[in-house]
Amino acid sequence: MHLPTIFRTLLVAIVLFGLSCSPPPAPWDGPKLTQPRDQLRVEQLQEDSLPAYLDMSYYAKPDWATAATHAFSGVISFAAKAINHPQERAPYEGENVFPATELAFISHEGELIPLQKDIIRTADTVGSLWDVIVGTGKIWQEPEDGEWSRASFPLTLTERYMGQTRNCVATFVYQSETISNICVQCSQETADINDRQVGDIQVVLPAKYKPEIFVDSAEVIAQHLEYQARKLPVLPLSTVDAEGELSAIFTERIYTSASTSIGAILMDDKIYFDPPQTRHGTYPYPDDLRCGVYSVTKSLAGSLALFYLAERYGEDILDAKITDYVPALADHPGWQGVTFAHTLNMAPGTVGSEEAHHLLHILVLSRTAEESINNIATLGDAPAAPGEYFNYASTNFFVLSYAMQQYVVAQEGPGVSYWDLVREEVLEPIGAEHFSLRYSVENDSTQGIPILGYGARPTLDEAAKISRLLINDGKHEGRQLLHLQTVRDALGKTAWPGYDTRNDFRGTKYRHSFWSKPVRTADCTVTASYMLGFGANLVVFLPSDVVIFRFMDEFDLDIDRMVQSVEKIKSSCD
Repeated sequence: MHLPTIFRTLLVAIVLFGLSCSPPPAPWDGPKLTQPRDQLRVEQLQEDSLPAYLDMSYYAKPDWATAATHAFSGVISFAAKAINHPQERAPYEGENVFPATELAFISHEGELIPLQKDIIRTADTVGSLWDVIVGTGKIWQEPEDGEWSRASFPLTLTERYMGQTRNCVATFVYQSETISNICVQCSQETADINDRQVGDIQVVLPAKYKPEIFVDSAEVIAQHLEYQARKLPVLPLSTVDAEGELSAIFTERIYTSASTSIGAILMDDKIYFDPPQTRHGTYPYPDDLRCGVYSVTKSLAGSLALFYLAERYGEDILDAKITDYVPALADHPGWQGVTFAHTLNMAPGTVGSEEAHHLLHILVLSRTAEESINNIATLGDAPAAPGEYFNYASTNFFVLSYAMQQYVVAQEGPGVSYWDLVREEVLEPIGAEHFSLRYSVENDSTQGIPILGYGARPTLDEAAKISRLLINDGKHEGRQLLHLQTVRDALGKTAWPGYDTRNDFRGTKYRHSFWSKPVRTADCTVTASYMLGFGANLVVFLPSDVVIFRFMDEFDLDIDRMVQSVEKIKSSCD
């Protein structure tokens, strides 16, 4: 299968190392938290020294905890600090520095609610590669803590180039006007195993605390409760996978001791999955675990955006010419006659690939939208005419993103962002408004435009809600949010054949950024349509309307066994 290969590097090209030469390390079998705790005690959290790597239960609220003595309302701030991040290569600039950040929280009924749930961009912070996303944590009391209450919260570090994610948990103790240091441990990620990015991170952050009563705290709490109430029901995978066949596939270890970030299915508007495992036990905040899904972004965000614009403005947008909306390509011979639909389908008839000279130096290392599009304009014409041949290149999706932005400006006026429209008109109604993307980085600090070729960092709930919208033909609560025909074309529900990908898997097609292939099951052959990203990040749609999610780093591209296992749970052959 033609897969992205440039993602083997973050900033420089490297040579693949022998992943298959050594067996994966044994799963974590360290001690779990018991009462009274022996690690991360009050006195330890007041010291600026790293503990040993601990089971994640030490960072979670234990069953024997009671309600916190102290409420929490205020701003935590800390300066940039070097992190403990052992690697088999020299770190990239800023890769071993935690960014200076301010985090505002309020507590409500034992929850620690961040006021900023969207990504906290730290590009203006000197010396760190990482942006930050914070999830909802907990506060509680332990008898041995005396006058101190205890808190923890999920924290995602995500770098600014490809969108890898490091899923961390932070913990501290606090009183009404003071807090301890904050201890952070990251034992799980979706990152590039070929570039030796997989590995643990630790840091102890000396923190300042400013208590504050926020004027909008009641509104923040109300919005949080509404958001939580709209999450899809989650049940154990064993509820439907009684024999554990699917679970065994999800938990297979190839190279690392915690291979799959998330393995789950969406069936009948319910999510079935097992709690995600890290290298140090079960991740305590599965609702906030974010996955860097690389080229899944093309379908989860890119096609979603164009499907929405086709519904908003009409399907003629699919035939709109790229050269009418991207001035840098207006006179480019290779882009003459190329439409939005050609670009979505990787068939513009232009030069491009996932190799370093076509992606890394053209797009990944670019910062601004104009720099990226001008770099793409240096790529030549290919012999194929527009729409004639499939040729996978992530640069096509940035061209599409740029073109959609200019199309919306032409329709709506200056200052209107197409992704803001998608957020307001699609993501907010379905309850996925905090879905995170990577943007271009503009010199004047204005909001850039989504890269679209990579960079999405969804939670499972967000990915499932977008997928549910797609299996429902783009309709939500009786309202058509996405263009019906185009959605059905993408998922192979119409006679439109899509594009032959000319790869090693016979029968594989590409339709509006979705791959598809036939899979033989015990009872029939089903066509699986799927989103696909580097590392074997997968969202698989079956004719039964079951959706499979497997986000991982380990390049297991065999979807057949997953499909065959799920077909035993709910058949598409009836």
